[in-house]
Amino acid sequence: MKEPPNPGDVIDRIPAPSPRAPRELPSWLSAKGLMIPVAVVIVGILVLKFMAGLYSTVPKGKYQIKQTWIIGTVDAKMTPGFWFTFGEVSEWPKAETFYFTADPKEGKSEDQSIEVRYNDGSLTRASGTCRVVMPKTREQAIALVTERGYKDFNDLEVKLILPVVRNALRATANLMSARESYSEKRLDYIQWSWDQVVHGLYETEETLKQTKDPITGEVVTKRVKVIKKDKDGHPVRQQNPLRNTGVTLDNFEIKQFVYDKVVRDQISSQQQAYMSVETARANAAKAEQDALTMEAQGKAKVMEAKYQEEMDKVRAVVKAQKDKEVAEIAAQRQLQVAKLERQAAEQKKQSEILLAEGESKARELKMKADNYEAIKIDAWKEAQFRWADAFSKRKVPQIIFGSAGGGAGDQDSTSLGTKNLLDVMILNSLGINMGLGQPKPAK
Repeated sequence: MKEPPNPGDVIDRIPAPSPRAPRELPSWLSAKGLMIPVAVVIVGILVLKFMAGLYSTVPKGKYQIKQTWIIGTVDAKMTPGFWFTFGEVSEWPKAETFYFTADPKEGKSEDQSIEVRYNDGSLTRASGTCRVVMPKTREQAIALVTERGYKDFNDLEVKLILPVVRNALRATANLMSARESYSEKRLDYIQWSWDQVVHGLYETEETLKQTKDPITGEVVTKRVKVIKKDKDGHPVRQQNPLRNTGVTLDNFEIKQFVYDKVVRDQISSQQQAYMSVETARANAAKAEQDALTMEAQGKAKVMEAKYQEEMDKVRAVVKAQKDKEVAEIAAQRQLQVAKLERQAAEQKKQSEILLAEGESKARELKMKADNYEAIKIDAWKEAQFRWADAFSKRKVPQIIFGSAGGGAGDQDSTSLGTKNLLDVMILNSLGINMGLGQPKPAK
């Protein structure tokens, strides 16, 4: 069996490589050759930068400020459009929203809320937004850069807007407790903060104030800070940093107060105790009010009864007066009716008299016209009727005593003779001529 070859022997048999000659670099990669391309690139960059700095376009909603190369003058273009710059240009928004929120969806992703401390030592974070309106004039826009030294909008936001809003929020918090900001003075907090943002911080002073503890009801004296007022009652203020900058703020909003858990628990306990006290007071007030209501209702019923009695009296008086007036009106009407009836009767009487007089006159004239013949005839007829009636009722004796040859016939003849004589006399007295001539005198 053959032994394996010795590794050393194998290595000795491999021929050693021959040394290679060093490889030469291209001429353009040499130190001298690199200088030219590098110089070309640098010059190209400078040319491009120079060309880019010759002009610019201002977009809408923005304005630009330039600093001219070499001479360093500063100018601004406030309206959209093209312009020659020949210098370094910075772009500014005409309006932008300033965020101091704890909501990561607004502004930056991190918490931007502002921490404030109330006069009871409680800490909380105020979260909100406001609108920043930049200068509208060229001079004010340039002054922000040249006189006030703001490099860009972010620099202005950090060095001017944030301090103004933060100081206003902290100064307002120092005027109340955490519970007050949570409940009864919440709107005051927003209003006072905005007032200080726009017009400047309040000057404050310490004073002793007596307050009634809402839970125990005890009156306690506390040292608190209040707004200093001038002789006219207006707040005394510090100078507003926004003054004469052309920068204004509007649409100020505090969205929420982010209280620490300890503060939230404390406020909750205070609110619960306060509500219990208020409930007890409300119940007591309600009981007192119920008693007053019942008393008032009793008085009202008494007054209603008295009023009803008075109304009954008034109604009775009114009714009696009305009945009296009605009776007087009825009597007056009856009097007027009677008067009218009397007048009508009088008129009827006069009419009947006149009618009778007319008829009488007519009869008289008629009788005169025929010499009263009709009346005479009527009288003659009446006399004849009366004689006939009397003659028919005469008493004739049953037994006649007389001379011979005498009898009832003789008596009738005598009666008729007497009648004839009477007729003639009547006719003569009536003036009626029957054609009988004058009666012969008796022999």
